[in-house]
Amino acid sequence: MMRNLRVQLLASHLTLVALMVVMMAGAVANFLHLGRSIDRILKDNYLSVEAAQDMKDALERIDSANAFLLADQPARGRQQYQEHRRLFESAFSIEARNITERGERDVVADIGDRLWPRFRRDTERYLYAQPPMSRPAARSTYFKTLQPEFIGLKERAQKVLDLNQAAILKADRQAKAEARRASRMGLALTAIALVLALFFALRMIRSSLTPLSTLARQAEEIGAGHLNQRIELHRDDEIGALADSFNHMAESLREAHRKEEERLRRAERMSDEALESLYDPVVVTDDEGRVVHLNRAAEGLFGPAARAAGRAAGQVVDDPRVALAVERAIRQERVSAEEGESAFVTLSTGEKERAYRLRVTPMRDSDSTLLGAVAVLEDVTHLRQLDRLKTEFISVASHELRTPVTSLLLSVQLLEEGAAGPLNAEQSEVVSAQREDLERLQRMMRDLLDLTRLEASVEPPRFEIVPPRELVDAATAAVRSQMEEGALALSEDIPMDIPGVRADRAQITRVLVNLLSNAVRHTPRGGRITVRTCETDDKVAFRVEDTGSGIPTDYLPRIFDRFVQVPGATRGGAGLGLSIAKTIVRAHGGDIRAESEPGQGSVFTFTLPVAGPAEGKE
Repeated sequence: MMRNLRVQLLASHLTLVALMVVMMAGAVANFLHLGRSIDRILKDNYLSVEAAQDMKDALERIDSANAFLLADQPARGRQQYQEHRRLFESAFSIEARNITERGERDVVADIGDRLWPRFRRDTERYLYAQPPMSRPAARSTYFKTLQPEFIGLKERAQKVLDLNQAAILKADRQAKAEARRASRMGLALTAIALVLALFFALRMIRSSLTPLSTLARQAEEIGAGHLNQRIELHRDDEIGALADSFNHMAESLREAHRKEEERLRRAERMSDEALESLYDPVVVTDDEGRVVHLNRAAEGLFGPAARAAGRAAGQVVDDPRVALAVERAIRQERVSAEEGESAFVTLSTGEKERAYRLRVTPMRDSDSTLLGAVAVLEDVTHLRQLDRLKTEFISVASHELRTPVTSLLLSVQLLEEGAAGPLNAEQSEVVSAQREDLERLQRMMRDLLDLTRLEASVEPPRFEIVPPRELVDAATAAVRSQMEEGALALSEDIPMDIPGVRADRAQITRVLVNLLSNAVRHTPRGGRITVRTCETDDKVAFRVEDTGSGIPTDYLPRIFDRFVQVPGATRGGAGLGLSIAKTIVRAHGGDIRAESEPGQGSVFTFTLPVAGPAEGKE
């Protein structure tokens, strides 16, 4: 039986292949015959049509050359005659080698043996007569001799054209007739092949494929998840072997399904226990922002999970920033985690308030389909207290040190001015070094005080709509004298249509001045500093580029940390300028970053939000 099934399948397929070969052979033969007919048209007649047309065009131009003599332009006439004489003879030579139609040879012989030599001889006598013909003689020769000869030649060239065009039309009708015959033959062969293919297909279905429908129905049941079924088909051929394989596969699937269910239940229990055991509150929502689950820590803040289930996150959590972060994570399908003070949420637990860092992450399945979001509230109360104590210590220390440092600096200045008597060279050098150190200490304390005020929001930004051009102009004016001392070139690239930004004019000018001062200190004489602005994604980017020494790769990731100074850089600061700049930019809702390669210069970029049409001063 197995052997017979193979033979039937093979015979059926070979028959279909044979029918396809016959159809393809007939179609190829018809196309080849049609192609030869079309090729014959192009080869036999088109060349002659083109040559005859070229001869007519050349004769027209030669006749025009003869007319130039009557217009007192003999030189132009001779030039045009020589040019188109060669063109005529070239076209005539092509036609003489391509005679294909009855009567065409006589016409060509008449042109080449009689008409053209006479016309050429009379034309050259007319154009090159020595002495030149008088005007009456020239007019008489042109109208009585050359004009009739020209007309005769043109009519014979037209005769060649007509003969070949008529042949092309005839060949075209023949080719169309052959194409129609080929189409009818192709349709007939296709119909015959279709009838034979249907006959063999129906016979194959009846003889060997009918049992497969039963096999397919039972296989669909297995595919639908009904793994407890078996396929009972007692056959010794390939179909019977297929049924046995299906039964074995179903048994394997049942066992795998049982193990997978057990594994998933265990993983679900472990996931639930891990979620419940977390110290930090966790809120799980669906893809519409409704609460699905709260862990035990979250229940301590927001109440029982059963009461919160199905409600919007904003109705469960008192702080609207949590609901906004969940909505943003679901809508944008990316992690929602703010930076700076906006990342912290303060919630009450009984009579105490605790600080949490909010982070919302979208959940996706294996097919990247959005399932919902997970909001994690990391308890950072103790870290916030430590940070507050540190900030207060820095603020108090800087404030308390400012008075003695100012007093010492005043004393040093008095010594330099000779208030305690004249100083020798060595004493002056020591006093000068003390003054520089005290000034640097004073700048560091001032920066520390500014940094603590900014981080504690003691001096919040005073927002207004500011054109970027004004910010850049104010900053470059502040460092222009330093650039002139270092022989540095400054270039600006600020588009005229750049929109205004929402910013504190003084604070952002300070950021730009800091970046430009750093660029001046780290760029050798003769270098270039460039300030650019551009609009990207509802923000304006400010770029400060220099051709200086660059920043080592190891220091680039922490260049905005406090007290970080690049080794080998020009001294003069405490390493707080970039940290202050970062704090200011973050308070404006922007971001700042640095790009650099040693020896290739540096690029500092920060962004500010574009001012809305209704925004003004705050």
